[in-house]
Amino acid sequence: MPGNLQIQYWIERVSLFDDQAAYERLFDHFYNGLFNLAYSFVKDEQVSEEIVSNAFMAIWRQRDRLLQINNLKLYLYVAVKNLSIRHCSQQKMLDEFDWNNLQLSAVADTSATPEDLLISKEILGQLQKAVDGLPPKCKLIFKLVREDGLKYKEIAQLLDISVKTVEAQMTIAGKRITQSLQLALKK
Repeated sequence: MPGNLQIQYWIERVSLFDDQAAYERLFDHFYNGLFNLAYSFVKDEQVSEEIVSNAFMAIWRQRDRLLQINNLKLYLYVAVKNLSIRHCSQQKMLDEFDWNNLQLSAVADTSATPEDLLISKEILGQLQKAVDGLPPKCKLIFKLVREDGLKYKEIAQLLDISVKTVEAQMTIAGKRITQSLQLALKK
């Protein structure tokens, strides 16, 4: 996975040199997480793809200002969230929107890291069950922190909640996951 320096290099290439290859790399790098966020709102693959594409088209159109964005990842997540909410409100879906019905199965893909390879498949399965058992908003925050690597402040901005709420939800997630794993290991 590309590091921050590589991403910054792509941003500079796009902004300063209209580099389409660097733009495509940025798109590929952020696409899955953004698609999954959009899908969690609109529950339609094609619309989710359009939302992510629209967010990136806006980036391309305003590429000369790209260097002024302090955190492109957060910027894109907020843009996709806002486009998703706009779509839902235009389709009269917003009245029906409920955090408890948010489809989170793929908000952030779980990918194998070196740490994951050291943990047995059984424990990983138990961990996934524990995460899946979290309340929807708590699970979303947990996945945005642990799998997408967003900071608490970024998540607070993204979800229009306080940093303290993010901290509280992560504490709840930690306690519930620990309890679930302890129960599973005792069996």
